[in-house]
Amino acid sequence: MRDGPWLRGLRDGVPIALGYLPVGVTFGVVATQQGMSAMEATLTSIIVYSGAAQFMLVGLLAAGTPMALTVGLCLLLNARHALYGPAIAAYLPASPSRLSALAFGLTDEVFAVALGRLPAQPAAQRPLWLAGVETMAYASWVGASAAGALAGDWIRSHLPLLAESLPIALSALFLVLLLPHAHAGRRGAILVTVGVAAAFALAQHAALGLLLAAVLGALLAGIGEVRCARKSS
Repeated sequence: MRDGPWLRGLRDGVPIALGYLPVGVTFGVVATQQGMSAMEATLTSIIVYSGAAQFMLVGLLAAGTPMALTVGLCLLLNARHALYGPAIAAYLPASPSRLSALAFGLTDEVFAVALGRLPAQPAAQRPLWLAGVETMAYASWVGASAAGALAGDWIRSHLPLLAESLPIALSALFLVLLLPHAHAGRRGAILVTVGVAAAFALAQHAALGLLLAAVLGALLAGIGEVRCARKSS
């Protein structure tokens, strides 16, 4: 008996889930270290569901940053999703209400997997397949955040080196998922995007760097797609 599209999506979301586990645990550890309760840390993952924005949120709140500025910076950091949505929606024969529901689960890593595998799914099954991927990713992120929040003190005291090294897992996961699906028209855009984001991060302007890198990467990828289409025609 063949699996349905939602079950296939769950299975295809396993690599994301495995990558989210260490990062979600790290968020739980960091959040409780900065004064959040385990419940508050878990609710943040349930409601915000954005790894980079959640880490920024915790840091800004711990530093006493005004709430309006904190919200503005988190929105700026997540502005790249305004580019993800239309790119994925083009493959989805779904109503606006269904697209809105799917938009909540569209993270960087879900986008990377969907970019490579969504076009290969039967058109009518794509929304359920994507919902399966997002369900697996969301459940793992929230569960890992809760685990990290509850076990934060133990991890910090018994595994300090592990606690310090876990945050890089999210960025590494995104690249590992995205690069295999990048043809020649996209690879240059990916490299430029990573370079710009890294440069701004080193200059302590990570949020601005992500926004500029996302816009620049999208433009370069679009140019690359047009060139590839012309060569093949």
